[in-house]
Amino acid sequence: MLTLYLVILFGLAFIGLPVAFSLGFSTLLYVQIGTRLPLTIVFQRMLAGIDSFPFMAIPFFMLAGMLMNEGGLNRRILEFSRALVGHFWGGLSAVSIVGSMIFAGISGSSVADASGLGSILIPAMKEEGYDPEFAASINAVSSTVGIIIPPSIPMILAGVATALSIRDLFLGGAIPGIIVGLGMLVISTMISKKRKYPKYQKVTFKELLKVFMKTLPALVEILIILGGILGGIFTPTEASVIAVVYAFILGKFVYRELKLKNLFEVFKKVAISSAIVLFIISTASAVTWVLAYSRLPQILADTLPHLFPTPTTMLIALGILFLIAGTFIDVSPGVILFGPILLPAVKVVGVDPVHFTVIMVFALAIGLFTPPVGTTLFISCYLAKTEIMPTVRESMLFFFEMVAILFLIILLPKLVMFLPSLAR
Repeated sequence: MLTLYLVILFGLAFIGLPVAFSLGFSTLLYVQIGTRLPLTIVFQRMLAGIDSFPFMAIPFFMLAGMLMNEGGLNRRILEFSRALVGHFWGGLSAVSIVGSMIFAGISGSSVADASGLGSILIPAMKEEGYDPEFAASINAVSSTVGIIIPPSIPMILAGVATALSIRDLFLGGAIPGIIVGLGMLVISTMISKKRKYPKYQKVTFKELLKVFMKTLPALVEILIILGGILGGIFTPTEASVIAVVYAFILGKFVYRELKLKNLFEVFKKVAISSAIVLFIISTASAVTWVLAYSRLPQILADTLPHLFPTPTTMLIALGILFLIAGTFIDVSPGVILFGPILLPAVKVVGVDPVHFTVIMVFALAIGLFTPPVGTTLFISCYLAKTEIMPTVRESMLFFFEMVAILFLIILLPKLVMFLPSLAR
């Protein structure tokens, strides 16, 4: 019955049924046919799955990202990024990557990154002569940095699902996220030079300092959030609230671009986005319960160590699994599904749980710009008014870069574990 359940679950997702409904319908069917339990148990597990204090950080980080966009913080981050790397070939593509790396330190959401920064940069890139498909691909791939560099909403979900330290997960994703961003810069510069995409004149140190001072209040928000979390001053949930308050104060009273009349629309968008994410989390939690009820974690813990007896072979196999799963399962349900199920097995062969979890989030993040799910891919194509497959082709070098870095952090655990080990 468990095999049939998994076939139905992944089959529904593969044919394009929304992930939350695929998870929910398959779970209801399993309980109805394969057990003697009442169907109400599914809804009880769904509610229990989102009854967690750290999950409150999700809507607040989303709200912080929206307030940044409305209050002019995003534009100043992009101006600073342009002053830093705008003189590279394909200046705006470099700005998109660096802007995503900075913005990641506040929103923790790839979707917020893709929509917030993309709505500004993609039209500008098209106006300066960039191919629409390239503009969309840069926005789609650079947005994935938002859930690798801390703070990260999927890392929060993974921490709750696996009972691991969210601070350690944040630290574990920092170095891989920076490596990814730098690699993207190299690739985008090479492509832009070959295609003769425009670049900006290099700014003087005085001009850079002037832009830095204008952007400093926005950059301070990153220091407050990350410094507070990593220093143990406040929790990620408390940090998300501080991010909202700080973004509101900057947008309203410092930069004076945030209009009170726009707040209702901001709250509406955040409420809808949060409801979608939490609904997916709740149905994924029900699936996790079903799999635990069927003793799948114990079965995997007994079986996988015999198939993959060393930490490296185990992580390579799971990395490939996550890459495939990420093409049709979004990151949020993915970490809730795979984390609790596979963690017992990786512990048996001696894999550090933080190393495993960062690899899981990293691999699933690659699916954000690959079809058929490809959340940031679809957002970017919509903003650029271009087709999916040409944009996917433009993204292939970045795809290979991220896959290469995925296996690099598998083979070199210190890239993930160095910062968490310092904090322990």
